[in-house]
Order: sequence, then C-alpha cells, then structure tokens
Amino acid sequence: MLVPLALLACACPGARVARAYPDPGADAVVAHLTSLHDRVHTLRAETLSDARIGKERANVTVYILASWGGRLRYMAMNPGGGAMAADLASDGAQFCFVDANKNCGECGPATPENVGQLLRVAMEPDDVVSMMFGGTPVLQGAQATLSWDASGGHEVLDLAAADGSKQRVVLDGREHHWDVLESEVKGPDGKLVFRIRHKDFHPVTTPNGQTVRLPGKSFFEQPGNDALIRWKEQEVDVELDEIKFRMQVPEGLQTCAGQP
Repeated sequence: MLVPLALLACACPGARVARAYPDPGADAVVAHLTSLHDRVHTLRAETLSDARIGKERANVTVYILASWGGRLRYMAMNPGGGAMAADLASDGAQFCFVDANKNCGECGPATPENVGQLLRVAMEPDDVVSMMFGGTPVLQGAQATLSWDASGGHEVLDLAAADGSKQRVVLDGREHHWDVLESEVKGPDGKLVFRIRHKDFHPVTTPNGQTVRLPGKSFFEQPGNDALIRWKEQEVDVELDEIKFRMQVPEGLQTCAGQP
C-alpha cells in the first residue's frame, strides 16, 4: 500500500493559493502601479549588467543613477575592473554618450534608441526609470480587468487600449506585496513591444526610515534588444544633484560611428 500511496501523492496537483484579502478591483491595482512616483523618487545603484561596450556585449559593473523626469546615468566599467569604459547621461530631454575605449562620443535628443544604446533598454526615458524602480509603465486610458491566478498567488491585470494595444501585468499577491513580476505589452498587430520581468524582491530602507521593495534581478526584452540587470547595491531617495544627469563630450572626440 505504501508504494501506490506515494505515487498518488506525487501525482497530486500543486497547492492552490487563495487571495487572502478582498478583491481589490482593477482600479486599485492600476493606482498602485502609477503611484510608484510617490513611493520612490531617486535611485543610486551598483549592478552587474549585460551592457554594450563598443560593438561588443559583456557582463560588466554598471553604476546607475535614476530619477523621475527621465533622468538617467549609466557608468559602465571595463570587464575585470579598472577604468570606465562608457558613460551615458540623460536629463530627460538630451543625452550624451562617451565610449572611452573607442575614444568617441555624441550628444542628441533623449530618444528611446539613444538612451538605450548602452543597456539595450529602448523605452521612453521615464519608462526606463519606472523599470529601474522595479515597476512598469502602464498603458494610458486603457480598459482594465483584474483576475486572480490561484496556481501562483498572482494578481493578473489586463489592459486594452483603444488602438488595440494590450498589456498584461502579473503581480505577487502573496502577503499583498503586489511586486511586479512580469509586464508584457503587445501592439495592435499582436507583436511584442516589450516584456519586463523582475524577481527576488527585497525591502530597502529610505533615509527617512520608510521601506520600499526593489528587485534583485530585472530582465528586459523587445525585438532586437534585451538586457539583464543583477542589482548588487541599491540606495533610494538619496539626494542626486541635477548636474549628474548632464555631461559634455570632450572636444576632439570623433562621433561614435555605427551607434544607433
């Protein structure tokens, strides 16, 4: 009898997770996602990231600064340590990029393609900031529906925009954390626009003693681009001078030919 009972036990489906709080409704989850602006304001971090150095890609240490308004700074070090390999700054309107190894640089408008050329995350700069904070941009003016995935204990938010674009956001509903585990946007043609995945969320304390939850890993993908960020150190709501999001390309540097 023991062997058949053991086999039967192995065949049992996984335990289902019940929602431990009343159905919050789709509007509450959308409000949670968009209120990220109120919960965290700046980020200073050290990461191990899949970055592009020149025409090559490598896992390197990248120091990241982020603030709402599309303010971003990526400082990538050469593999194995040593001098800085590449530096990119965006103040939300203009970006500048310097590739120290290739002795080239350029400045221009802070378009998704320009700001994304180092970490391969091509989104509007403020949407990138949202991802850096462990969140996701949200389709604006979309019809929202909410369901519960009992197989994993997840809130599943589906958004449908008037132009046919769709977004699905999966959040961790266990203990009511609502961490963003996955966010996927598809265009009116049904093709992938981008997908964000976060994992290993953990609490980080702000200087005023508040707690926010940030991911330990973030993965971004879209047609032609992908990036893996392993967060090593994260400080939130630290004071960041506006000058850190602006820089000038030194005179005499050639333009980085072949950059997007």
